[in-house]
Formats: sequence, structure tokens, C-alpha cells
Amino acid sequence: MSPVSKANRRNLRSLVGRCLQGDEKAWLDLVEMLDPIVMSICFGMRLTRDESFEIRGQVYLLLLENLHKLKSRDKLLAYVSTMTKREVREYLRKSNYLNYMSTDIKEAIYSRDIWTPDVILEISEASEDLMKAMAKLDLLSFKLLTALFLDRQPSSYESISQRLGIPVSSIGPTRIRCLKKLKKIMGDKK
Repeated sequence: MSPVSKANRRNLRSLVGRCLQGDEKAWLDLVEMLDPIVMSICFGMRLTRDESFEIRGQVYLLLLENLHKLKSRDKLLAYVSTMTKREVREYLRKSNYLNYMSTDIKEAIYSRDIWTPDVILEISEASEDLMKAMAKLDLLSFKLLTALFLDRQPSSYESISQRLGIPVSSIGPTRIRCLKKLKKIMGDKK
């Protein structure tokens, strides 16, 4: 079920009409109604909170600039969803983040059918489980896995070595041990 109920769709059409007439309160209400959709797409596409808010701002700016071009007010939700996905993809392309993702993840990001509410919830829960498990790691393991897998801009082993104060030659073996610890923690959770 869409975050916007059928009853609210009529209200949505009315809000769009009022926005087109320059009603500032209607714009704020429209943003409040659309926020769950925009943010769930951003989080589902693995953006950080800050990145999601950046995309959110861009989406609403584009919506404000193009609302008068919308041919059917009933298509607003699809329009906002499509625009959000497009903005996220463009952001990821510009940040070169996609260069470091596996082909499967890239295909999932570009898939049109993947972002159902159930999938978004599943991804969100899996991400939360992973972060909770990582929080149980020792500090070095947490920092190493973050540097290797979660930092937006991948670091060289030399850079990681300097940051964490460990030899370059021990990063690979330490990574393996850290992943085993993480796997054990996540396995214990089940």
C-alpha cells in the first residue's frame, strides 16, 4: 500500500492546485505528504541521512520548478518517485560510488520493480541489523570494516594503514578476522 492513501489522493490533487496558485501552506503540506516516499527511496538506495536530505532538497526544488508542467495531478506520486530515483542515480554517478559496487547491486539500483514498500522495509531492517552487529565489534574491527566497505570514497591500504596505525600487510588478514567476528555476531542474533 502506498504511503499516501486513496482518501489522501483527493487531498493531494487539491494541494497541487493550491500550490499552483501560490499557497505556501499547501506547499508545506504537500512536502510533508511526499516526504515518506522520497526518503524511503533514498534510504532504500543506500544513501546516508545527509545525502538523502540533499537529494530531498533537489527533488523538491525540481518539483517546485516543474509542478505547472505536470499533465495529470494523479501522476504526482509516480512523478516524484521517478524524479527521486533519477536524482539518486545522478548523485551516485557523480560521486563515482557505483564504480565500487558489484554488478548485482548496480542492477538492483537500476531495476524499476525493486522498490516496493516491502523491499524498502527489508533493506532497512537488514542495514539496521548490520549496523547493530558492527557496533558490537571491537574498535579496530569497526574502523577497518568501515574504511574498507562503508566509506563513500574508497581508501588505499596505505591510507587505511596510516589512519588506523596498522601495517599494510596485516590489513587483508585482519579484514578476514573482522568479517568472521561480524558473521559470528550476526549468526548469534538469529
